[in-house]
Amino acid sequence: MEATNTQDTARPSIFDHFINSKKITPHTILALFVVSLAVLMTLYYVMTSYFGAPVGILHRFLFVFFILMLAFILHPLKRAKWSDPLNVYFYIDLLLVLSTLAVAVYFLTDLEGWQLRFYRPTLGDTIFGTIGIFLVLEATRRVVGKAMFFVALFFILHTKFASFFPGVLNTVGTSWKRLIDVLFSDQGVFAQPIQAMSSYIILFLLFGALLDKTGAGTFFTNLAYSIAGRMTGGPAKTACMSSAFFGSISGSAVANVVATGSFTIPLMKRTGYKGVSAGAIEAVASTGGNYMPPIMGAVAFLMAQYLKVPYINVVVHGIIPALLFYAALIAMVHFEAKANNVTPLAKDELPSFWKTLRSGGHLLLSVVILVYFLVKGYTAIMAAFWGILILFLLSFFKKETMLTPRKIIAAFEGTAKSAITVGVACACAGIIMGCMFSSGLGMRLSNIIISAAGGKLWLTLLYTAIISIILGMGMPSVGVYLILVVTVIPTLLEMGVLPVAAHFFAFYFAVVSNITPPVCVAAFAGAAIAGASPMKTGVKAFQYGMATYLIPFMFVYNPSMLMVGTTAEIVFCIISGLCGVIFLAGSVVGWFVKKGNIVERLILFAAAILLIIPELKTSIVGLILGALVIFMQRVGLRRNNPSLPPSGAE
Repeated sequence: MEATNTQDTARPSIFDHFINSKKITPHTILALFVVSLAVLMTLYYVMTSYFGAPVGILHRFLFVFFILMLAFILHPLKRAKWSDPLNVYFYIDLLLVLSTLAVAVYFLTDLEGWQLRFYRPTLGDTIFGTIGIFLVLEATRRVVGKAMFFVALFFILHTKFASFFPGVLNTVGTSWKRLIDVLFSDQGVFAQPIQAMSSYIILFLLFGALLDKTGAGTFFTNLAYSIAGRMTGGPAKTACMSSAFFGSISGSAVANVVATGSFTIPLMKRTGYKGVSAGAIEAVASTGGNYMPPIMGAVAFLMAQYLKVPYINVVVHGIIPALLFYAALIAMVHFEAKANNVTPLAKDELPSFWKTLRSGGHLLLSVVILVYFLVKGYTAIMAAFWGILILFLLSFFKKETMLTPRKIIAAFEGTAKSAITVGVACACAGIIMGCMFSSGLGMRLSNIIISAAGGKLWLTLLYTAIISIILGMGMPSVGVYLILVVTVIPTLLEMGVLPVAAHFFAFYFAVVSNITPPVCVAAFAGAAIAGASPMKTGVKAFQYGMATYLIPFMFVYNPSMLMVGTTAEIVFCIISGLCGVIFLAGSVVGWFVKKGNIVERLILFAAAILLIIPELKTSIVGLILGALVIFMQRVGLRRNNPSLPPSGAE
């Protein structure tokens, strides 16, 4: 049994559309233009990663230009997709593309003069800057969603008309000329998020796209099945492992569900899992890929930027929480399999470990080299460049993994398409940051949250978590995180939370909305593949992902979980956290040594909470409570089955 490469078959590229066209039509011309633009964009950022980027704002400006052009074509108005029949709305899209081109021509023809005119813009600067802001907002509405669009619109209106707002929102308004001057500058649209996107995040997106085209998704899935397939709940545990591998590179929970779930979900159902459970397990496992080092999606790169630390530091901080996340999920999967008597796969149904390793193991070397460069202190740009180059060379070791020109062009196209969502979110976040800079609302928001929480840290964290989840229901995790950077993270810092813990707290809750009802897009994707109820799958995913809602509180109160502290503190944190998430899994599923009654489940839940509290006394009590449940259940087993040996059997 081997997985098929779902990535290529499920999402044909625009380049394939062009190649497969038998005659020249407006759509083939449009396809050629889009592919050329995507290849040009990706190739430019690969070349500048090695030879150096141009000085100043030019590098960032070109990135925004590329993604806006692609956004208005690939996310058309009143048409489901770019290749649908052209209608009157096509001309609106065309007008937006031409407007993007006009803004680019205006500013790029006098880039140095535009930079020197900061604080004293001309009428032309204001007009074309206004058009540029409108284009970013419209791209945000189409690509990221209405939630972030309205958040940005609120901040713009507040900054302009702040003197008309009531209470703590009341401050001095800003003239339109001054506002546009700030927003369409490196303090707004072209601020830190776009700088990170244009310098190295796009390179990691390319690395993931190339790895996908080599068939690495199939390799990861087969490798996971060869390791875990014979275990109790093997297919589900395999889904956890393969999704962790693939999700770390892809950075998208939904894409991860589609890529690995199209194979793992049907197999889970075949071995005894219900459709709702199979879809939920894959959704939670795919969401956790965003937490899994070494790549962790785009948010981790932005976090390194804001924390002003090397990216490898963020990776190290993220190891223990990610492992606890998957330990909790695997424990739930195991208990669920025991409770429902799910049988392991037969040996002849599983791929051979050594055969699988020989078929694609050489691809892992590129990931190892990428991490090696990061550990050695090279910049993320250089690490990504050499990772891409080594991956390209390694792909030729096997005919099946070879990166042909067609695959490379498709990977370039895929990179540009992935960059649209993240890039537009970053550009819009820049607008919000610029507004906060102009109005000073950030400090006022911090005061509002602290006042509402009565100065209590746990309540402030709870409010932050709720805000993060609500925002995450309407936008990607990158957008949520970037909004939190300028709104609630300063609040946590003001209350004495360690900077890395504050940023990780926001990061975890920005991602977890993918499995939080009512808008849990990763769970909905899993439900579609499983043929199950979307909302029931979402509720089940919420249960399976329960540990995700507790882990962020653990590392705020106990930074040792983020590898901050002495070795003894870190080891204690790992042991305590691991026992805590396992007890939590038993409580949620209702099975530990055997099926648990309500009292045993409540005791396990209490034990989990006590182990999460970062104190030795509470952890000891938690361990005692957990041991009590184990003793009670083993005694119950022996009472019901006198023939069992004294040690008990599950």
